[in-house]
Amino acid sequence: MDGSSSAQDSGPESLELTAGSPRPSDPERELDELRARAYGPDADIEADPAAMARLVELEAAHLAAATAVRTGGSAVGAAPVPAAAPAAPTGDTRPAPARRPPRRAWAVVGATVLVGALAAAVWNLVPRPDATLQQVAVEADSDIIRVLSAQGRGPVASTLHRFELYHDVRVWSVEDHAGKVCFIVWDLAASGRFSIKCAPPGTEVALTLSVAREADEFGHWLPDGSNVDFRFRENTVDVFVRPPAG
Repeated sequence: MDGSSSAQDSGPESLELTAGSPRPSDPERELDELRARAYGPDADIEADPAAMARLVELEAAHLAAATAVRTGGSAVGAAPVPAAAPAAPTGDTRPAPARRPPRRAWAVVGATVLVGALAAAVWNLVPRPDATLQQVAVEADSDIIRVLSAQGRGPVASTLHRFELYHDVRVWSVEDHAGKVCFIVWDLAASGRFSIKCAPPGTEVALTLSVAREADEFGHWLPDGSNVDFRFRENTVDVFVRPPAG
């Protein structure tokens, strides 16, 4: 009797890997998810600007990596996303075609540029003052208090504010006993021009002095017919120079 028994396979069963792509890295999975949100039937990425920006970043990195594979170089300078670990090729090693950033992403970029351009245009259209006068120290016995008192306006001396000179024009504001704020401009050097307007607190007031060569020497540094507007705000006075009409 043959005492030998038939040989039996006792080793572990071998597993065969099917041909296919390696397990995707985290950035690749993220890119696939974002592509689905951008191109899929339930696309919703347009409402998520952060996701759109990330998609553009990942697409750029993907394109840089694909270009490096074609040229035999490295993807140095690509978008800062983690690199996938190299794996042995098991199938078609040709790089996948690079996907272009979604139209929605470019729409957001275009809209941002457009908004910036419009903001710049509006800024250029808004008139800016030729000078802004700041408050300066004021004398308690200022001549302007005596002048306003003589006019019967009842100025409250403790509320007097004086602003920086504009050429030779002096500028003040002061409250009267009726609770209004009076604004004064006075050219003490060349013409003696004096202008005053009183209004409730919080009202933006403007006083204008016009250049008239035949009348006096005010505005001798400006063309004849120019207007100088003094616009009073809470703590400053903006000065706008308007050229002659026509």
